[in-house]
Amino acid sequence: MTKNRKRIVIALSVIASSIVTYFGLGLAGVGVASNFVTKGRYGDLSLLDEDFYRVQKCRADYPSLAEREEISFSCGKETLKGYLYECTSPKGVIIYAHGVGNLADANGAQVQNYYVEHNYDVFAIDMTGCGRSTGSGIKSLHESKYCVKYAVKTVQNLEKTKDLPLFLIGHSWGGYGVVTATDLVEGVSGVAAFSGFNMPSEMMYASTELNTSKAMILMKPSMQLGISAAYGQESFYAAETSIKKHKDIPYFIIHGDKDTTIPLKHVSIYDNVYKDNYSNVTAVKLEGMTHGTPWKTLEAVKYTSEYEQGLKDLRKQYKGKLPDDVKEEYIASIDKEKASALNTSLLEQIDEMFTSKI
Repeated sequence: MTKNRKRIVIALSVIASSIVTYFGLGLAGVGVASNFVTKGRYGDLSLLDEDFYRVQKCRADYPSLAEREEISFSCGKETLKGYLYECTSPKGVIIYAHGVGNLADANGAQVQNYYVEHNYDVFAIDMTGCGRSTGSGIKSLHESKYCVKYAVKTVQNLEKTKDLPLFLIGHSWGGYGVVTATDLVEGVSGVAAFSGFNMPSEMMYASTELNTSKAMILMKPSMQLGISAAYGQESFYAAETSIKKHKDIPYFIIHGDKDTTIPLKHVSIYDNVYKDNYSNVTAVKLEGMTHGTPWKTLEAVKYTSEYEQGLKDLRKQYKGKLPDDVKEEYIASIDKEKASALNTSLLEQIDEMFTSKI
């Protein structure tokens, strides 16, 4: 073999090796994203025993949510659970969809209770792989729209709710779901999305970057192939597209500017719609607000953060072996009312938008 041919073979080998490495890293990135975004079943009822949920209000803290009708409905191969809370004189019915790793009975009950008390029936759902619904885990980020789709069909077939104006509220994963589900059903009168991502693939890129290195952005083309192979083309469907298609539906889009789980810039629905002045969109940016409970006051979020920091400090003080009695005493000292104070002005704006469509 001549020297020139050897050089060509070596060069081609290096190029081939680089290509394999590049796409291998991209696939690894998809694996990282899948682990953090669509991992196994971790939204069970045991979630309510975690420290974060013990210091703010969940379903068990609201007398108006004590009585409910539990309704099972199918979503593909899975059986999902929905919970119908009824008020005395409903002016409409709201479907509430939670985020990844959450469940209907957790902190989203703060929103559910507010609207039950403001004359809406509320149908809160456990999404696939969460709460009392079946599924070994969250299979994809785009499946939230199918969870909402079948929840809508369930509500529209119930004698109690079939004639009521229908509204959707979702948080995070559920925020994407309630916006994009409007492509799959008819009869939705209004939508509110808290902290929603605009596109599943962009959410996965952001999660990989957050949990590894910003340099992973260089792997984006190879990750695109990996995401397409693993989850299909639906991962590249934007919530903004649904908003453009349904100009008759008003959308209320909310996002915190300190959200690191679903970054405001580029990844959020908010950032993709607020500049375009859609006539059917009300876009609200919450200054200083993070991801988990954007319907609370900023003071309540700060108070919860201070509690979390205090618990970390206690663990450090006891060198990671915090005695149960010390922990329980600390948790008992937290003011749940203060930790769960609602941004009633924001929730009233959503109510006004919904009421305008009744």
